[in-house]
Amino acid sequence: MAFTIDKPGIYLDVPAADYFADPCPIPSLTQSIAKTLIERSPAHAAAEHPRLNPPDDAEDEPPEKYDASKAIGNAAHALLIGRGKTLAVAEFPAWTTKEAKEFKAGALEAGQVPILHKHFSRAEALVNAARRQLVAANWITPFTDGHGEVVIAWQEGGLWFRSLIDWMVNPTLVIDLKTTGLSCAPHAVPNLMANAGWDIQAAFHERGLDVLDPGGAGRRVFRFVAMENEPPFALTPVEITEATLTMGRKKLAYAVAVWRRSMESGEWPAYPSAVCRPDYPQWKETQWLNREVAEAEVRPTRGAMLPSLMGG
Repeated sequence: MAFTIDKPGIYLDVPAADYFADPCPIPSLTQSIAKTLIERSPAHAAAEHPRLNPPDDAEDEPPEKYDASKAIGNAAHALLIGRGKTLAVAEFPAWTTKEAKEFKAGALEAGQVPILHKHFSRAEALVNAARRQLVAANWITPFTDGHGEVVIAWQEGGLWFRSLIDWMVNPTLVIDLKTTGLSCAPHAVPNLMANAGWDIQAAFHERGLDVLDPGGAGRRVFRFVAMENEPPFALTPVEITEATLTMGRKKLAYAVAVWRRSMESGEWPAYPSAVCRPDYPQWKETQWLNREVAEAEVRPTRGAMLPSLMGG
């Protein structure tokens, strides 16, 4: 029997499949759907939502393409947090043989995540490296004290919201694990954070926890473990600043307003039909003008002799 949520609260041990199917009384807003509302449109958000656009029968869907980076991330998540998607480790070098393909198909049919052994081994190495580096950063509590994959669900004016927190030490200290093939060097983190919407995710967690745990309002700390999924598995411990949270709150307020309008009206519009007359991006214009100046400086003057390519 599927897990259901009928009242706001902080929930432990919610099956992942039930969470992602949306166990709330009515379609609920998540941080990922909020990002879609911000970056695209209500129509895109409705298309992504499991309750507004239920998936077709599995037999009608094309098989999911194996993504090594995603598989490693799922495995690392499960190993480090102790919860997550059930893995099916395949003792094959690749998915090319008939036996390997049958193993993969069987795992998917059983609701498991297939992963090649070499990628599972990399996930194990990643987790070991993560634990060493977190100790070196004096972040002892992540993934040791507390609970993994904590679900929070709450109401605001008739709307339902839900979020999945990777690790909750307590309602004032939460941690999310982010593995990526991109650089996690400290100088690269700001762009990584902005592009992935960590500000919105932290603001979403904060908004829900402030409803469920009002006594902790203003004292919450939001941490992200930004970690590369290739050797040497370097990580950067990230703590979200108040300025970043402020940006996240502004964006989230916009997303909630759009969500409320669509939920109440039943209308999920795509992009405006008016003709768009975009301004040319200023940074691209500056880039081209700089190139023109640079090339003009090295261009030979009229009548000047170019040196012979043959040296003669």
